[in-house]
Amino acid sequence: MDRNLELKQQIAKNIKNLMKSNGLTQVQLSEKSGISKSTISDYMRCKTLINAGNVEKIAMVFNVDKSAIDPTFKKNTSNVSEVIAAHIDDDATEEEIEEILAYIEAKRMMRKNRKK
Repeated sequence: MDRNLELKQQIAKNIKNLMKSNGLTQVQLSEKSGISKSTISDYMRCKTLINAGNVEKIAMVFNVDKSAIDPTFKKNTSNVSEVIAAHIDDDATEEEIEEILAYIEAKRMMRKNRKK
């Protein structure tokens, strides 16, 4: 049993969402980050747990906090999560809130990139 599977799945989902929001393919992410295509593929298929250095590289490509890639880098966002949950729905899960936070961060990054 893979005790990191849930974390791998969350990281893969976060990367996929950021790639989609920014119109990048795995090959383009590989080129921009300097991470091999096979390693990116392993992250996306939940085969390998991402290391801290690659979290940093991918976060830099997307201009987001490392926590937008890997939730273990999460800053103290519990208050933000509670506020968002209160305004979304009584039964919003932590995972749904994390997806919303990642989406907001991706939108901010897109806005910053358009200004450049």
